Amino acid sequence: MTAVQLEQPDAAVGGAPWRRLYGRPLALAALVLVALDAILAAAGADVPVLDAMVLVLAPGMAFLPLLPERVRAHPLATVAMLPTLGVALSMVAIVTAARLGLPVDATWVRVLEGAVVLVGLLALRGPDLRGRPPRPLELIGLIGVLVAGAVLGGRVIAGFPVPGNDWAKYVLYADEIRRQGSLLINNPYWMLGVPFREDPGVPALYGAFLAMTGAPAIVVVHGIWVLMGTATAAVYAYARAFWGAATAVLAAALFAVVPIDQDILGWHGVPTVAAIGLLVLALPYVTTLIVDGLGWASAAGLGLTILALAAAHRLTFVVAALAFAGVIVVALLAFAGERRRLLAGLGRTAAAVLVLGGGVIADLLAREQTFGGTQDYRAYLPTKLQFGYFARDLTYAFAAAGVLAFVALAVTRRLRTRLVLPLACLLAVTVALTFGWVVHVPVAYLRLAYYAPIPLAVGIAIVLTAPWGRWRVLAATAAVALIAATTVIAWDQSSVVRVFYGFTDRASLRGLDLVAHALRPNEVVVTDRCWSFQTAWLLHTRTLAALDPADIQPKAELARAQLATAILQGTPRGRAAARRLGVRFLVINPTCASVSGEAKSPPLLGRPVYASAKLAVFQLPHP
Repeated sequence: MTAVQLEQPDAAVGGAPWRRLYGRPLALAALVLVALDAILAAAGADVPVLDAMVLVLAPGMAFLPLLPERVRAHPLATVAMLPTLGVALSMVAIVTAARLGLPVDATWVRVLEGAVVLVGLLALRGPDLRGRPPRPLELIGLIGVLVAGAVLGGRVIAGFPVPGNDWAKYVLYADEIRRQGSLLINNPYWMLGVPFREDPGVPALYGAFLAMTGAPAIVVVHGIWVLMGTATAAVYAYARAFWGAATAVLAAALFAVVPIDQDILGWHGVPTVAAIGLLVLALPYVTTLIVDGLGWASAAGLGLTILALAAAHRLTFVVAALAFAGVIVVALLAFAGERRRLLAGLGRTAAAVLVLGGGVIADLLAREQTFGGTQDYRAYLPTKLQFGYFARDLTYAFAAAGVLAFVALAVTRRLRTRLVLPLACLLAVTVALTFGWVVHVPVAYLRLAYYAPIPLAVGIAIVLTAPWGRWRVLAATAAVALIAATTVIAWDQSSVVRVFYGFTDRASLRGLDLVAHALRPNEVVVTDRCWSFQTAWLLHTRTLAALDPADIQPKAELARAQLATAILQGTPRGRAAARRLGVRFLVINPTCASVSGEAKSPPLLGRPVYASAKLAVFQLPHP
């Protein structure tokens, strides 16, 4: 099939409005979902599951023609990529609408989602699902992979309280979005009161969901669990589009069970998880760009994905931008005869970003103005990646198989195609930024480890499912053994991760309740890095947190974190600040360690008034 043949249906827009509805049952179903949700809301009925479907599924169902043609050639791949596409659309739409001044409330969110679905339904044409139905074994395999990933993730994140500390800042931000009806707002509790500087993508989704449902804010804490599942489904869809069913199921299985993903759930890096799914969504677009070329519809899809990545997580956006820039440079140099087609696709994508991205770009620029700059790279030196721990979290077998797979992809002619170029560039950028401290690039180097499972899982799957002839049985056996061994290790590690990051238990909550009852209105509480965000959310009072420099992204927060550290250390400056701010309570975790793993010393002033395994409260003598 030629590039022209591929792009004809992809670029098909226009025509009589009603004729465009032919073959679009999912888009029509999305309109029904939005209408039903609005009717039930008007009648006073709360159906949170339906609200979530309106935010995550309905936009993707309406805009399926934006997916690359090779993804849409397989109906199961199309369905698997649908939630991530919906997340991208909702992120961009809500951030844009909020920047234009529309309130983030139940009515306007429903109007916005309805408008998005209606535009997708009427502006795009072509059948939602193409190709032959999946074989039963492929469908069963994908369902099994998603169930396995959900079960392993649930061992870390299910129930209440959830592990980690970062969850609290996203719950607080979502709750304040619902209360204030906007995204660019101040956090009245964090660091004595500062603007919310978190990337807006996930908070926009969470805040919109809370506004629609009226549910307690804490319910969004399990959103990371759902987003991890959508990322796994996206890995399947990406691999299915270019390498076939067996490769797709194996790649998704490896991605779903690799233990390092549980670590993200443990410390609750929900923007990272959401952005990983969006990064996987971008991969088939970039691959299509260098293999077949991008028509206007797919270019719009890539532009939308780029904007969603920027809104979701700045580090992932930087990784993606560098990786895809590498792909483009190599393609321009290596495929000289196709430069015109490549440049045409890039031009269309740039136009889509400019047309669709005004609100997102304006929001990000407004946030950047409050950052106060970026810290020097030396602040992040304690986050250097320890490769022994990295290999253990991947599992040694998975790490070794990944290295061997890319060696095979590099030296084996039948595997060395332009299809793997985006994977190779993504892995190369991940490795390069991991050593970014050598050239003084300021980034949390440890966080780069979380991008490695994408190229490694897909690379391993490509190699093990290649047509090896008489070695096919051996390759299949190796694939099954690798999945089984990784799953067993992940099962055991999941409970360890939950305990390691489990700061909030009954005893610690009881101690915080005692503090809450003794607090005066708007009183300042000083915490260590482990209780920082949770204290702000659970106590709803002004919190001064002694974060390590490596914990901090906005340089503007560094001075206040250092002031909190001085108070905990009992320095003359800290004592004076505690008196000036009227600090009476210090909240710490006795097991808390620094970013580099060193144990933290207890406060050097105040008397202990409560102690448990995960919480110690000290009270200062002055009123």
